[in-house]
Amino acid sequence: WEDWEDWESRNGTVGVFVCVARNERGTARRRLRLRLGDRPDPPRALRLSGVSGTSLSLSWDPGFNGGLPQHFLLRAEGPDAPPPPAALVTSGFELTLGGLRPATPYDVTVRARNARGDSAPARLRAVTSELPEAPPPVWEEPPAAPPGGPEDS
Repeated sequence: WEDWEDWESRNGTVGVFVCVARNERGTARRRLRLRLGDRPDPPRALRLSGVSGTSLSLSWDPGFNGGLPQHFLLRAEGPDAPPPPAALVTSGFELTLGGLRPATPYDVTVRARNARGDSAPARLRAVTSELPEAPPPVWEEPPAAPPGGPEDS
């Protein structure tokens, strides 16, 4: 390669090395490629940890981070409902997505992201719950004036 830095930035390879071992029985050679960090693996075990009429709480286990710091990109998309803005999570492995519509199915995706790129998505389908109906208002009559009060004199 004429332009080592361009080649390195495209594939993250630092170099190819050959390890040679010799003894009286012969020679063994092994080629290895030393790489910089790679894209992260997808999150594992994506699960629903809580549901309300307007939110979904999610948790997951991180996959291999590719040798670099990672954070997570979450998105929920539902029919006839605008998705909430994507949320970046920089620490922890759980998040509650709010501002959702009641009784609506959402397709949720979680991707790991590091400096080398995004992982494949982990996917989950979840449905927000119905909002509980508000009880009808209770109207109480003010207490009547006791008999024999000042008006009865």
